Amino acid sequence: MWTRYSQWAVLLACAAGLSAPLVAAATLPAQSLQARIDATAPGDVLELAAGIYRGPVTIEQAMTLRGLPGAVIDGGREGSVIRVRAPHVSIEGLTIRNSGLNLGNDEAGIHATGDSVSIINNRIESCLHGIYLREVKGGTLRGNSIVGATGGTLEPIHDALTAGAPRLGGGSEFCAVALLDSNRRGNGIHLFSSSDLRIENNRVARTRDGIYFSFTDACVATGNHVSDTRYGLHYMYSNENRFDHNYFDRNAAGAALMYSGGLRVENNDFSGNRGSRAYGMLLQSVDDSTIQNNLFADNTIGLYAENCQHNAFVGNHIAGNYIGLRMGGSSADNRVAQNRFARNLHPAEFAGTADANQWSDPQYGNLWQLSQSPDLDGDGVGELAHREADFLGDMRRSFPLVGLLSGSPGLELLRFAQSRAKLPQLPTIEDPHPLTRTIAP
Repeated sequence: MWTRYSQWAVLLACAAGLSAPLVAAATLPAQSLQARIDATAPGDVLELAAGIYRGPVTIEQAMTLRGLPGAVIDGGREGSVIRVRAPHVSIEGLTIRNSGLNLGNDEAGIHATGDSVSIINNRIESCLHGIYLREVKGGTLRGNSIVGATGGTLEPIHDALTAGAPRLGGGSEFCAVALLDSNRRGNGIHLFSSSDLRIENNRVARTRDGIYFSFTDACVATGNHVSDTRYGLHYMYSNENRFDHNYFDRNAAGAALMYSGGLRVENNDFSGNRGSRAYGMLLQSVDDSTIQNNLFADNTIGLYAENCQHNAFVGNHIAGNYIGLRMGGSSADNRVAQNRFARNLHPAEFAGTADANQWSDPQYGNLWQLSQSPDLDGDGVGELAHREADFLGDMRRSFPLVGLLSGSPGLELLRFAQSRAKLPQLPTIEDPHPLTRTIAP
């Protein structure tokens, strides 16, 4: 930021004959950077030294725009800071900040419509959307840090990824400005009508949604960390994508996957997503997908599937949630096997019938907390079927005080009785091959 302090510093440096190192910190006009971009030959590299460069700028030929440490492009709250309108463009190592805040114009730190784009090791802060790709086929988004816009033209540049939320409201360290309402913020990474992208090792915080897929297919997202958003991963009408080894914590929902199919969601961590309607993962109308070897821990609801068909929920660890797994009555023909349930106040909740899904594969069921099935031959599979009942059901929402019964001795006694003899007219699932120890899928 070009402050009064920096103005005095430059004047003093000029008087002392030291102007060269300090003048680079001044904001250079937009036309200077745009002219340098336009003069770059296709396929060449334009390297920016440390300094603040004024945007917005547009790239219309294949090239690499690379920043050395301390290189900043500031959009001055006017549209998207960098617009990519050509294929085979790479943007690397820059700090990009202060896009416009107009959601209707999809304003972003980087807004790209060119195929085979590479966006690598940038820091994007105080922008509406961090990275917005529209109708892009092929590309890599790797190693970027994205901190969402928090509102107000006087807002400080603040690293929410390492320092937590700023102290607002009158302190000397930060300007007294109001945070943007989460619904007025853009997304960290927004992908529309795109395909064949690799999104890896990015960090996103304090945006509306962390990574948003809309009509976007055949992508891989791996090694990303998303926190303090509405939905860490939000997914609409997108198919044949893979998500693995990502970490989603402290969001309203770790992931909301909707109206999609052919997904592989494996080895992710959905933890600490809490609130009155918070989920580790919510699946709505998701079909023919595999959810495997994920951790759902310390969420209000660990895993919730509504109107989902022909999916495999295999090898997940579901622990420490208020409700471990909620299976909606409209979900059918799903296979739930080799999952581990531990320390959930309510391992499972059902809406409607509970027998429309398979709670075991041909050999292995699930490892249920407090299961009493004996394993006489030591093969890790109990000889007696395990019954898991939902004693409170929707009464938790209609009569919240009912939740005080959770974990009570009376409820645990009913649970034990149900495991020995099925109680009539009580939503119950039956696992014919319950596990007595963990067996990897």
